[in-house]
Amino acid sequence: MDDVPARPPARGLQIAVLAGALAATLTATHLAVALLVTGSLQVLLHLLLSGVAAAGAAALGAHRVRRTEADLARLAFSDVLTGLANRALFTDRLELALRRTARSGGEVAVVFLDLDGFKSVNDSLGHAAGDRLIREVGGLLQSAVRTEDTLARLGGDEFAILVERSPGVEEATRIAERVLAALAGPVDLGGQRVTVSASIGIATGDVAATASSLLRDADNAMYWAKGTGPGRYVLFNPQMRSAAAERRQLEADLWAAAADRQFRLVYQPVVDLGSERVTGFEALIRWEHPTLGVVLPERFLPVAEEIGLVPDIGRWVLTEACAAAAAWRRDHPAAADLSMAVNVSPSQLGSPGLLDDVRTALTTSGLPPSALVLELTESVLVRDPVLAAERLHELRGLGVRVALDDFGTGYSSLSHLRQFAVDILKIDRSFVSTIDDAESMPAILRGLINLGHTLDLEIVAEGIEQERQRTHLRDGQVALAQGYLFAAPLEHTDAELLLLGGASTPAEGTGTAAPA
Repeated sequence: MDDVPARPPARGLQIAVLAGALAATLTATHLAVALLVTGSLQVLLHLLLSGVAAAGAAALGAHRVRRTEADLARLAFSDVLTGLANRALFTDRLELALRRTARSGGEVAVVFLDLDGFKSVNDSLGHAAGDRLIREVGGLLQSAVRTEDTLARLGGDEFAILVERSPGVEEATRIAERVLAALAGPVDLGGQRVTVSASIGIATGDVAATASSLLRDADNAMYWAKGTGPGRYVLFNPQMRSAAAERRQLEADLWAAAADRQFRLVYQPVVDLGSERVTGFEALIRWEHPTLGVVLPERFLPVAEEIGLVPDIGRWVLTEACAAAAAWRRDHPAAADLSMAVNVSPSQLGSPGLLDDVRTALTTSGLPPSALVLELTESVLVRDPVLAAERLHELRGLGVRVALDDFGTGYSSLSHLRQFAVDILKIDRSFVSTIDDAESMPAILRGLINLGHTLDLEIVAEGIEQERQRTHLRDGQVALAQGYLFAAPLEHTDAELLLLGGASTPAEGTGTAAPA
């Protein structure tokens, strides 16, 4: 690998050398004058010693300048936190590699990676833990690259690897696979173990590429990989440029949405299967985009999670949902025991501020803690089981109830269920959809229901769309359910009318329901 390009000596070093020469000349002049004027041995000795001291000081000064110049070079071309190459050195080496490619042919590859969930670690454990994680990841990445590759930290939680002297993209993909394998295990941050993955983009360049275009293409591929889920790598193709531009526009629009109050809540009822009475609602967020119209959470929440907006959005959802439930309980006697369910994201669960957010929402609205249900998916809980168990214990200490959402879809349902203090199991719609015209309930669904009863947990079935599903679940001792058979997510006014018993159940977004 080429060394850092040579640079002329620092001007400070030239000055130091000239100062040393001047000091020596002055010493010689003083010596001659002393011999001529006084002939004194004492004066001669004094001047000789002064000359030696001046020459030594000049030499020491020159050494210090050389050392300072070396330190400045390291600062200019290496990352202070990890000791890896920084963006400047990486770009410099990439440009040199592309010039060699122009002379001799071949390809250069850039592997661009961004850590998944790093902001959550930073927010929940603090910046010192985040810095330590970056250092640990840097060490893990070094084990995945070859000695001839350049590994750099570009900034934040972004790293890049320059792969050259290897035909095609094969070596770059092998490195990407080794990187994902190196990050598969937990990382110890001084007693706190966290898991981290990476989204990776790979781009190759030939004689027509520039350093900036190759980095941009690898970055675009990384964004594409991140959109498909954590821990993936994707090879760049030109169509990704427009997708990456859309992603960046979505990020900018999300920041504007948070500032301009473009979000709203809709409410899907939870129904008692025995009496068909509405016992609660689940609050669901919608984004009223000024040009795209209604944007559903599955499209924008993953992006909001990545850019750190979810804690703010989640705080707003908690405040609005608690206020709505408290008002309905207060204004309608039939809804006096109404509950409100709110979804909690990974970054919210990891945030030390979640407890204060919940406490503030309850206090401000006057909603009793037992009326608030916080819903978490299994994937949120198993990301950091120790922290999750501790946070759930704290939340239940406030008096709120906790629901395990989409139960049965996670790989660790049975092994972790007893570890987490939950009150409610929400059976995922994928299991409900297995109910057919047969007289008996599918065995796997029956097993999930029995497990919930054995653990003395309340059970809510999701995604009820057909009458036979309602019948089987009711006969199978499932007390509560939600789904389009009962109602789509409703606007605030429609949800209140449903509580009054004077509304039909329109599809979402069709406006105020007509009286029944």
